[in-house]
Amino acid sequence: KRIHTKNNKLLKVSFVTKKKIGNAVKRNKIKRRLRSIVNDAVKIISINFDFSILVLAKESMLNNEYKNIKETLFQDLEKIK
Repeated sequence: KRIHTKNNKLLKVSFVTKKKIGNAVKRNKIKRRLRSIVNDAVKIISINFDFSILVLAKESMLNNEYKNIKETLFQDLEKIK
């Protein structure tokens, strides 16, 4: 996924889910959630656009609520900004 900014900078974000997590439906659900969260994070957090970001999904994301995943990912993005 590529995200453009106003200054025509480009942020590359990749989402990876292993087959251990479950079938394609479950893996795609996690990736959709992560894409949504990253899109929100780019609007709120000033992320450095000079890097590529790789987001690895965990099995626990299937059982956690969207709100919990969002808080955790926002905290991690704050650390690396």
